Amino acid sequence: MGSPPNFRIDTLEGDSGTTIKLGGELDSASCDELVMRFEEAISTVGRRELVIDLGEVTFIDSSGMRAIIMIERRAGEHGVALTLTRPPAGVTELLQTTGIADRVVLTPSAEDFSPLEPFVERIDITLVRAPDAPARARAELRQAIAGRLSEQDGATATLLTSELVTNAVIHPGLFVGGSVGLRITLFGNRIRVEVTDGGAGFDVATLPPARPGEAGGHGLFVVDGLSSRWGTTRRGGGAGEAFCVWFELDAGLQGEAGDQAAQFSTPSRSQQYSSRHSLASSMHRASESQGSTVSNA
Repeated sequence: MGSPPNFRIDTLEGDSGTTIKLGGELDSASCDELVMRFEEAISTVGRRELVIDLGEVTFIDSSGMRAIIMIERRAGEHGVALTLTRPPAGVTELLQTTGIADRVVLTPSAEDFSPLEPFVERIDITLVRAPDAPARARAELRQAIAGRLSEQDGATATLLTSELVTNAVIHPGLFVGGSVGLRITLFGNRIRVEVTDGGAGFDVATLPPARPGEAGGHGLFVVDGLSSRWGTTRRGGGAGEAFCVWFELDAGLQGEAGDQAAQFSTPSRSQQYSSRHSLASSMHRASESQGSTVSNA
C-alpha cells in the first residue's frame, strides 16, 4: 500500500544510524506506515541511533502521537537511541504537553523554541468533585465563550468539556478526594480546555477503542473525534501530582475579542501585552463550592 498523497516518508542510512524523514500530515491514515518503517529500521540498526526527522511535518493528530509513543517504547526495549529532530513549533507544543518531550531527545531541545503565542484570556476554575461538576463546568464554559465562538463551535466545546469533567468525576476512584481543576484558555484562533484531577490517569497509547453497544468508553472517543487535537500530561510531583486531560478546538474568536486578538500578530511584545490587558474581564466569580480566576496574560 502506498503512502497517502499528503504524506511522505523516506528512510536514509548514515554512518551513525538511520534517519526516518517525514513530510506532510501524520494522522490515522499514515501513522501505520511510520510504525512499519520503524520496525524495519530497528531490525537493522542494532543499538545505533535512530532519528525521526519531523522538519517537514505540517500536521500531527492523536493517532500520530500514539505512534510516536509506541515507537519510543519499542526503541527503549531494543536499546536504540531515539532522537526527534526539527519538530515545528506546533508539534513541539504537542510533544511537551503529552510528555513525550520528557522521554525522548529533541533537537533543538524544547527549551530552544520561542514562547507560544499569547492568549486572549485564561480562566482557572476549581470544581468540587461531585455529580454536578459537569453541569457547573458547562455553565462556566458557556459564560466564557458567550459571543466569542460560533454556535456550532460553542456547542462542540461545551460537549467536550463536559465529557472530560465527567471522566474526572467518575474514573479517578472512590478514594480519590479533592477537586477538579478546569482551565479555559482563549486564543485568537482556538480554544484550549484542560481538566485536572488527583487520580492515577491513563496512558493514551493503551486505550482500547470504544465498542458500539457498550455502556462506557465513549467519552474519549467523542473527544478524539470532535476536537482538533487532545492529549494528557501530569503536573507537579509527589503527593501533589495531578493528571490532566486537555483538548483544543480550532475556532476563530468573533466580535471585539476577535478584533483585538488580531493585534497579537504584531512582533512588538509591548503591543501584545497592551492589547491583551485591554481584554480585562468581569469573570471573577466565586461560590462556596467553587472558585475561579481570570488571567489576561
